[in-house]
Amino acid sequence: MVKGILLAFLAFAVFAWGDAVVKEIGHGLDPFEVTFFGYLIPLLLSPVFMKSGDRIVDLVRWNRPWLMGLRVFLIAATTPFSVMAFRSLPFAEAFALLFLMPSLVTVLSILVLKEHVRWRRGLAVCAAFIGVLIIVRPGFKEFLPGHLAALATALCAAGGVITGRMIGHTEKRFTLIGTVFLATTVLAGLLMIPGFAWPTGHQWVLLLSFAATAFVAQALFIIATLYAPADRLGAAQYSQILWALAIGALFFDEWPDALALVGIFIVVAAGLFIFAREQTLKRDQPRTSAPAEAVPTGPAAPSLPGRR
Repeated sequence: MVKGILLAFLAFAVFAWGDAVVKEIGHGLDPFEVTFFGYLIPLLLSPVFMKSGDRIVDLVRWNRPWLMGLRVFLIAATTPFSVMAFRSLPFAEAFALLFLMPSLVTVLSILVLKEHVRWRRGLAVCAAFIGVLIIVRPGFKEFLPGHLAALATALCAAGGVITGRMIGHTEKRFTLIGTVFLATTVLAGLLMIPGFAWPTGHQWVLLLSFAATAFVAQALFIIATLYAPADRLGAAQYSQILWALAIGALFFDEWPDALALVGIFIVVAAGLFIFAREQTLKRDQPRTSAPAEAVPTGPAAPSLPGRR
């Protein structure tokens, strides 16, 4: 168990550094182009995740095609949205908005899955939205497109979690992982065409670094699940906010003001509380979470249960 938890912390640290690479690329390349090259190499290497009995054709052979199609689209959209957020917002601020995802999962669970949510989780959801308002401060500071992109990332990732729960255990793990790489690469590849520009030598180094972090972090998390249940590793994703604060300050000279730090604390605390409550409820009932929720995705891996 301890080894799995440590590997999960390492995986999310690698994801955080990958996000830092995306921010370093900045506005020099179209966000869809960054996404395409960032996921092309992991797609080519995805067969390493295959187990005995898996086939390449499993990438497009789905048992529940409509739900899988919706899940794949939602998760594929998270990466270009998050690229837009990271390149235009302070690092820690972008992460904090992405961590609104657990609260959105709770809201969608009520609306889509008709789940009963007790008052404690309801208060945590309200607190998370208050934290977002403190961070963004509409009317008092400029509302940037990056804010909207970060919120769209959280919403798409939450939708990916909900569709994952609806899919259940009907799909293979390789299908769930590989389709994320495939769909993200194809979607970004099509959308990058109008704004495509050939990367410079320095940009190629950054793009390859981004691709490497995406693949290595995914591999580390999957290895972590061999030593500990995936739903026990969810809290490790919140360590990314510490990396975001440190990286933002040391490499991008970003120092959040006092109100932003308060908002970040509220959002992260609310997410951790929701995660803890879900774990408590799971101990009292048969496990129903889907493998799809155990596949972190996107630069910030927001799709882990709680979206990655």
